[in-house]
Amino acid sequence: MLSHIEYGSGSPVILIHGLLGSKINMAGAARSLGSNHHALAVDLRNHAESFHHNSMNYRILAADIGGFIDDSGIETVSLVGHSMGGKCAMQFALSFPDRVDMLVVVDIAPGEYTDTSWTRYLNA
Repeated sequence: MLSHIEYGSGSPVILIHGLLGSKINMAGAARSLGSNHHALAVDLRNHAESFHHNSMNYRILAADIGGFIDDSGIETVSLVGHSMGGKCAMQFALSFPDRVDMLVVVDIAPGEYTDTSWTRYLNA
């Protein structure tokens, strides 16, 4: 299961951080949403306190979110994804549209990014 923090009760909202981030990046928003919702901020695989594995792509990350949702006993959910978390949320919504109530994508577009300048940061 993905490491997570949660606040409040009500309709579930999962908040997904960006590349090299963690659930802590989404904690403020989760706390705020917790006044009216069951807000869960997760650490994606290979990030912070969640498990680490050699495989990682958007389909795998979306499947991890699906497993988290299933393990949490949630039927449908609203997703908030920032940057890489937004891509993960979009992939989940495309793969499992019947499980998504609302989708909020912050600071990323659905297109492919071909700029290789990130390679040196990731290699470091």
